[in-house]
Amino acid sequence: MKANASPISVADYCSAMQDKKIIVNSDYQRKDGLWNAPARSFFIESILLEYPIPKMFVYAKLDLKTRGVVKEIVDGQQRSQALMLFYENKLALSKNIETEELRGMKYNKLTDEWKTKFLSYQLPVDQFSGVPEDEVREAFRRMNANNVPLNAEEQRNARYQGDFKWFVNRTAENYKENLLALGLLSRRDLIRMTDLRLYAEIALTLDEGFVTVKGAQLDKLYRKYNADFDTAPVFEEKIAYGINFVIGNDVLHESVLLRMHVFQSIVMAVIALRYNEEYERQAHESFPEVSALVDQHGYTLEVLISALQEPEDFPALTNFIRSCSEATNTAGARAVRFLYFKKALSQLG
Repeated sequence: MKANASPISVADYCSAMQDKKIIVNSDYQRKDGLWNAPARSFFIESILLEYPIPKMFVYAKLDLKTRGVVKEIVDGQQRSQALMLFYENKLALSKNIETEELRGMKYNKLTDEWKTKFLSYQLPVDQFSGVPEDEVREAFRRMNANNVPLNAEEQRNARYQGDFKWFVNRTAENYKENLLALGLLSRRDLIRMTDLRLYAEIALTLDEGFVTVKGAQLDKLYRKYNADFDTAPVFEEKIAYGINFVIGNDVLHESVLLRMHVFQSIVMAVIALRYNEEYERQAHESFPEVSALVDQHGYTLEVLISALQEPEDFPALTNFIRSCSEATNTAGARAVRFLYFKKALSQLG
């Protein structure tokens, strides 16, 4: 069974919804309210910036009561509701969206240029027509069955729509090209949102210190700052300082350092050298023997890089090497990596 492409402007789509010519069929759609205001704002901003959006599906059928054709939304209810809310001046865009001049705006406050972009945007709609309803339901089932399962970061990004989620997303957007160019991230990392975990784990360390990182810890952090994230400017300043330092120093671009968990530890070491961080004291107190060993020998960054490149040649650094290659997300491994990198970075001229 084939659905025919029937693109339609936002203006015509919303007008048809107002006239009940496009309606929601609850047999296909989930319950209302799954998208909150920040998620709707992000979607509307994408429309205004003329980014592509996922395809929507409708089913055209004859309504015997009105003796006219009615189109039921098969897939796209949440997007349709967001469009209508903004179209009818019932949705103000979030103050956290990326486009500064659009923050807090309702449709009627937009300039004519922005209104034109919104109303003329061509929605990618495919239409089923002239087919039995049970075949449409089967097509909808197959569309959902064929979807690639969401990974942990995609699920987290969909589940939480508050301040912290958008902070992580903004940070990812700011650094994606730089870290892609370095080779730390791949195109697949960006598409599947695995890069979001990097920034969330850095924020987790700033918030709680060195803990073993599992999904539950990250979920807890997203929940903690879901409604309000007043410390976002502080986190943003520190994270930006750490990442920009790495980007700007060629000596830190060796391939053995460009693994997400190693990169994260280097960023935390850079932040600790600039700011008085509680997690540094925690690392020294939790691992006094490692701390004493690091202070005694003061291995340089060049030595640490060589140890990761040729581990068999550096038996004295077995603890450090293991922290970079085994159980890398445990509290111990994260703290040990940090201690070694902080000492090494403190010796850079």
